[in-house]
Amino acid sequence: MKHDPSEAASHPDQIEAALRETQKKYRELFELSPVGIFATSSTGRALFVNPAMARILGAGSPREAVENFRDLAKDLYVDPDRRKVFLDMLREKGEVENFEYEARGLDGKHLWLSMNARTREKHADGTYIIDGFTVDITERKLAEAAIRKSEKKYRLIAENTADLISILDMNLRFTYISPATMRFRGFTVAEAMAQTLDQVLTPESMRIALEVFENEMRLEASGTADPDRARILELEEYKKDGAIIWVEASLSFLRDATGNPAEILIVSRDITERKRAEAALRESEEIFRLTYSASPDAVTISRLDDGRYMDVNEGFTRATGFSREEAIGRTALELNIWQEALDRRKMVAALRDHGFMENIETRFRRKDGGTVTALLSARVISLKGAPHVISVVRDITESKLIAEKLQQVQKFEAIGTLAGGIAHDFNNLLMGIQGRASLMSLDMEPAHPHREHIGAIEKYVLSAANLTRQLLGFARGGKYEVKPIDISELVLGTSAMFGRTKKEIRIHAKCQESPLVAEADRGQIEQVLLNMYVNAWQALPPEGGDLYLETSLVTLDEADCRPHRTAPGSYVRISITDNGSGMDDATRLRIFDPFFTTKEKSRGTGLGLASAYGIIKNHGGMITVYSEIGRGTTFNIHLPASDRSAHREFSGDAGLVKGSATILLVDDEEMILDVGKAILEKLGYRVRVCRSGQDAVQAVRDRGKEIDLVILDLIMPGMDGGQAFDRIRRIRPELSVLLSSGYAVNGQAHEILARGCDGFIQKPYTISDLSNKVRSVLDEKKNG
Repeated sequence: MKHDPSEAASHPDQIEAALRETQKKYRELFELSPVGIFATSSTGRALFVNPAMARILGAGSPREAVENFRDLAKDLYVDPDRRKVFLDMLREKGEVENFEYEARGLDGKHLWLSMNARTREKHADGTYIIDGFTVDITERKLAEAAIRKSEKKYRLIAENTADLISILDMNLRFTYISPATMRFRGFTVAEAMAQTLDQVLTPESMRIALEVFENEMRLEASGTADPDRARILELEEYKKDGAIIWVEASLSFLRDATGNPAEILIVSRDITERKRAEAALRESEEIFRLTYSASPDAVTISRLDDGRYMDVNEGFTRATGFSREEAIGRTALELNIWQEALDRRKMVAALRDHGFMENIETRFRRKDGGTVTALLSARVISLKGAPHVISVVRDITESKLIAEKLQQVQKFEAIGTLAGGIAHDFNNLLMGIQGRASLMSLDMEPAHPHREHIGAIEKYVLSAANLTRQLLGFARGGKYEVKPIDISELVLGTSAMFGRTKKEIRIHAKCQESPLVAEADRGQIEQVLLNMYVNAWQALPPEGGDLYLETSLVTLDEADCRPHRTAPGSYVRISITDNGSGMDDATRLRIFDPFFTTKEKSRGTGLGLASAYGIIKNHGGMITVYSEIGRGTTFNIHLPASDRSAHREFSGDAGLVKGSATILLVDDEEMILDVGKAILEKLGYRVRVCRSGQDAVQAVRDRGKEIDLVILDLIMPGMDGGQAFDRIRRIRPELSVLLSSGYAVNGQAHEILARGCDGFIQKPYTISDLSNKVRSVLDEKKNG
């Protein structure tokens, strides 16, 4: 094949043209590229840059950039050390990819740049050319910084909020838990992250949470889920110590870029106290409902403006007799409950002024016309924005009667204290008169003209002593020698004796045959019964009537005993009924008052029933009375029953008995010492006297072996009879002591007798009484 010389000539031209075309294209790419392209010397001097690089560097043209950036390490890099890192990497590998650094533009702006570079054309002097391209990543860096700042802010919020924030993946595993878990549940973050959801929630709460999660996933699958909706649940969680807390949990989805659920965000708030408060409120409401419904008091809710009942409880229906249906919607005035319309107006005015009223005593009518005394308390409350009144009305009709009885008891006690003091002093005076009369009587012949006067004096003293005995009974100080006695036997004996003196009365006795035993002072109970018989006789017409007596064993409960301040239990009951004139209520309420009587002056002093009342109360018992005008009266006496065997009384010689022993007579009253010493000496005894308890104790200590008997006064200033007795017995346990008094308070004599005192004699006593009592005590000691 032949070679064409013309073809050979044209070939270099084509190559050159193609080269120029290629260079033109690269020049256009260099000039138009959005990526910054550069070449620098390894010394840092810029060799050339394209327009994009010039713009990145803040220069107006590539030439301006080259002229101004003579040393890139100094002029471009914000951190020169970063330039050194870049060069070290380049020398080691010959190229660097995606090297990020902070730069400073010609206009002073801070930039973030990402650079790819390589080395070429290494020279003999060790320098070389670096070329590459640069991308401005400032916006990306700012965005990343903003994201980091936002993440930091939200992490600070999450880690410092009072609520507990948790994040779970779609497999319900924890991916984040805030530090509040320590405060909520006592677990550290690490401990809580290691737990599964069923270790956090109680079984019931776990069931609820799974049910909600599955339902939400079904809605997501169906495309009907609301992406912005949060579910609020109340769940129970375990604490580290095993306790359970209540939390209010807000559940929502964190979604990925496609909008699908990626994680579950849970924000929990501890509502344990709120739940407890709600439970307490529900309990309080239930208690109020039960109290309102079951209260024995009448409780009503009415409108303040017009007084119409909105609700009433069962206590209201019981108290008034109106049904709930009859009351609701009507007023108290329409039901005719209030005694006067004025009461209602006063109440409303008081409630408007003060908002409440408490324990106002009032009276209201029942449906059947009866009247009830009550205490009214009311308070204004708001229901549905309107003022209403809640009222509580307590029936105090029975308690008012009990209060009157208690007031009567307290009045008796106060007067009794006074009566006892008077009786004590009066008995001492009577003792002096009786003693002097007895001494005179001993020295007179039976035919002496003054003998009649002495007998009259003794008779008057006896009458006065009976009067003081009534006072002492009323004062509840006359219970001395208490022994178990058969009450049926005592009733039959006293009624037979009384019947022999009042032939016009027909006595009907129905007494229990088996012994009904009560521990009592026999003489005092006899006095009570005789007072009762006399009272019945005085209520009967002159021609006579019937007296019914009955004894029985009964059991009294708290309701029976409370008004009388006695203890529930078994009692011996003595019922005394006459068919006389009876009493009205006003008289019945006063019959136990001292000196109150409806009889003529010659037929009674008014002390009999008062004395009976005091004696029975002093024995721990009670007296009740029932009476109707024209239908007679019934007294019921109740004495505490005893399971001991009854003591049998034996009558002794009532004559004058003399002796020869040495007696120590102790009393603070000079006249008692004088007359007592004279009587005892007349009876043949040797007598020493002491004017106080202290002197008596000293006398026993000094000359105790010479003394056979001590007659000891009970009521003395300083050391009283009880204290003196105890000290005498410590000095000489075998020495006989006879207690003497005109009055004993609260069973003092009985207490001393129970401690071993040998006997008791009440002032005023006759010479015969004293002689027999002294002889009895001495003989009993002698016989062992």
